[in-house]
Amino acid sequence: MKRAAQHIPLALLIVAIALASIWITARTDRSADLTANKRHALSEQTVGAVKALQGPVQITAVIGPIAEQRNSLIELVSRYQQHNPLVELDFVNPETDPERVRQLNAAASGELIITGMGREQRLQSVSERSLTGALRQLNREGEKKLAFVTGHEERSAIEAAPQSWSTLGSRLRSIGLNSEALSLVTNPRIGSDVDVLVIVDPRRPYFPGELAGILEYINLGGSLLWVSETELNRSTGSGLAALGLELGIEILPGTIIDTASQSANAGSVSFVILNSFTQHPVTQGLTSPILLPQTKALAVTPLAGQTLLPLLQTPESSWTETGALEGAIQFDANTEEHQGPLVVGVTIERLINGKQQRIAVLGDADFASDQFIGNGANLGFAESLMLWLSGESEALSFVTMPAPDANLNLSRNAIVSISVLLLFVLPASLFLIAGVTAWRRRR
Repeated sequence: MKRAAQHIPLALLIVAIALASIWITARTDRSADLTANKRHALSEQTVGAVKALQGPVQITAVIGPIAEQRNSLIELVSRYQQHNPLVELDFVNPETDPERVRQLNAAASGELIITGMGREQRLQSVSERSLTGALRQLNREGEKKLAFVTGHEERSAIEAAPQSWSTLGSRLRSIGLNSEALSLVTNPRIGSDVDVLVIVDPRRPYFPGELAGILEYINLGGSLLWVSETELNRSTGSGLAALGLELGIEILPGTIIDTASQSANAGSVSFVILNSFTQHPVTQGLTSPILLPQTKALAVTPLAGQTLLPLLQTPESSWTETGALEGAIQFDANTEEHQGPLVVGVTIERLINGKQQRIAVLGDADFASDQFIGNGANLGFAESLMLWLSGESEALSFVTMPAPDANLNLSRNAIVSISVLLLFVLPASLFLIAGVTAWRRRR
């Protein structure tokens, strides 16, 4: 009886501690995200963008009464509201309020309409990445413009096709980089409103007037992404040899073959898998390999006034194969084939008229195509490259990368060790403890 009386104060103390913990939890909002890439908390870039809003923002979600969708959106927006109470959220049910949906001119499948600072952004897919991009667009003075040259069978960022860059173009629009088609026949002089000129794998020659317009844009300090899979001196190619001379770039003949990539069962003899990168702001956040389906090597001549950095480089196990990609393929010395390591991407920075110019040249156009951009870190690399070229360096660390802690990869030795521990050591230990306990009881 006395022992039971002693336990009463202890029980009351435990109950009091539990009630106090509940009271404190209900009145405080503190959390810690321990995942590797902080995917359950807002990034520093998002927090900065939310705090920098210059006025109230209204988020109107046109979605049905599905609780799961609404709760996930409320949870996401609440993280933004913690840093800026001027962000508001309301819902419009298209089933019960069709008139309001018609007034908003919302998509039938649902839409997120973000308004503020006299501007409007609309999203069909919602994530922190896209929502923050929309908020930055509302708060931005002016917009970034990517001009994709057309008229020579280049890859398009507008029209969807396996070889097009439309998936990347859509992704870039969600973060404030708008892709537009540009005809150099109609507009031979490239406007100063173009932030990045993009030339992706032209297959037909440029007219002299078109080439002159490109060179004028470059000499005035415009930024450029130039991707080519054909030699510059080919009669059937782009005829951009003058641009290559201006930048000190030559495209080597042949297609790169890499035996190390073949050992990874890449799926094609011409596939090159890069899992190590040079020190560059574009590649510093990549955690997965890049797949280059069919790439050319670049010969680079440093010119005065340039800051030149290799962007992508193949290993020593690679070479440029000029023969047919069939049968037994090997490097042939004393020919125009080149042994690795080979440069397949390079960046150039120059100071022109007080303006920092950024140029990137790549020897593969398929890596960012709709067909291959979902492989490895291709999308993250393409997005980072466009951000760097457009001067949006502060957004580079906000590029979505695969979480390194999302998968558990164990070596063969680790698997064997865990199996032995669980199947033999642990059962044997339990039997030993049981035996010792039974022996002590008998005594």
